[in-house]
Amino acid sequence: MYTQREPQAGDIATLNEPYLGYRRIELIEKRWYKWRARICESGKEIEVWEDEFELDD
Repeated sequence: MYTQREPQAGDIATLNEPYLGYRRIELIEKRWYKWRARICESGKEIEVWEDEFELDD
């Protein structure tokens, strides 16, 4: 049975829908129901819901 682990700060993930053409993010910190994340390629920080990304293996 497959169970996805809980996201943690420092994890790398892929956005389900690109943000300005970027997909890969690094999770920085959880804020209530959203995550503050840094776009790997640009350094811009955004907030995303947990259902907007999938963790990379």
